[in-house]
Amino acid sequence: MSKKLFVEIVSPEHEVWAGEGDMVIAKTVEGEIGIQPGHIPVLSLLAEDAVVRVLGARENGEVRAAAHGGFISVSGEGRISILAETAELAEDIDVDRARTALKKATDADDGAALVRARSRLRAAGEDVA
Repeated sequence: MSKKLFVEIVSPEHEVWAGEGDMVIAKTVEGEIGIQPGHIPVLSLLAEDAVVRVLGARENGEVRAAAHGGFISVSGEGRISILAETAELAEDIDVDRARTALKKATDADDGAALVRARSRLRAAGEDVA
C-alpha cells in the first residue's frame, strides 16, 4: 500500500476540506509546486489566484479548490496545510455567478476581483482567458 498525504484546506471561517491524497499541486508566488509523500518541509505564500488540486483524493481522482492568498505548509510527516484567506471547493462554485463577477470585474477594471473570478472558474474546470 502506498503512502498517502494528509491534506487540509482551511480558511478563517471554516475547514473547507480535509482528507488523504497522493499528490498536491498548488500555485505559489514562486510558481506551481507539486508535493508527494516524502517531500521536504516547505512554507510558501499562495498566489492570489491559486487553484489547489489534491490528486488521488476521491473516486473521481481529485479535489479542486480556488484559494486566495495565504500559505501552504508541508511538514516532514506528510501533512499539508493550505491556510487560505478565502477558499472554495470546485463543486461549491456557482459558475454562472463567477462568470458574472468576471464580466463586472473586467468592466470595472477591478484587478483583485478579476483574479478571484478567474481562479474560481479555473477551479470549476472552466476555460478562462
